Amino acid sequence: MRIGEMLVRMGVLNRAQVEAILDEQQTGNEPFGAIAERMFGIAPDTIERAWIEQTQERATMFDPARGVDDEARDLVVRRQAWQFGIVPLRLDDGYLIAATSRKQLPRAIRFATRVLGMPVQFEIAEDEELSQLLAHQYPIRGMDKSIFDGTSFAGLFRRAA
Repeated sequence: MRIGEMLVRMGVLNRAQVEAILDEQQTGNEPFGAIAERMFGIAPDTIERAWIEQTQERATMFDPARGVDDEARDLVVRRQAWQFGIVPLRLDDGYLIAATSRKQLPRAIRFATRVLGMPVQFEIAEDEELSQLLAHQYPIRGMDKSIFDGTSFAGLFRRAA
């Protein structure tokens, strides 16, 4: 589902507004969300919520049998992987395939967008699966799935040091 459809479904835009944004998008290279913010005053966090929901709908289930490619894994450092709940799995035709959990998806999306600068397709793992994958690929003493239960990331790092 496209982000415009998501925003209509959320009751934030109507179809005429979506069409106006799409028309505006034809004249330049500005993202749909940025145009929605500019033309109709849609709040950035609303755009982000729609974008996260869109990404979640496109996500596939994590399959541990496919493994992790070293080239992809090296795109993030240990701290980033744990902090943002993301494990790069492989590169595929210009896309990064990465694992995260439903709970960590918003953080993983923000990190991937702002830091990695490449399109990402997410595979969704259970929290336990993701923590095991993180522990195996990015081991840090003292880090475990409790990070996903609201425990302070900074506090965990102080304990691990």
